[in-house]
Amino acid sequence: MAPVAPLPEAPASANAYLVINGRQVQLTLRGADELEVLQRLERILERYPMATLHDGPTGQGWCSIHQVPMKETTKNGRTWRSHRLADGSWCKGR
Repeated sequence: MAPVAPLPEAPASANAYLVINGRQVQLTLRGADELEVLQRLERILERYPMATLHDGPTGQGWCSIHQVPMKETTKNGRTWRSHRLADGSWCKGR
């Protein structure tokens, strides 16, 4: 298999964090100019509207911010619920 040449850096890019099927994902759009990238971003955001606090399940095991389930953890006598974000950090639903 021949090596693949790296792609050049795009002059314009935008990142969006979306919740798709209960999972938070990061989408990166790249293009030749800002207007093109922003138009594509608008179409994506229309397809995946922002979840409201009333969407999905509710309760202690559900993050109302990101609309995803949270994992319960117990350590050293403490118990908390959290879920991992796309950037590797943790959200406790607050």
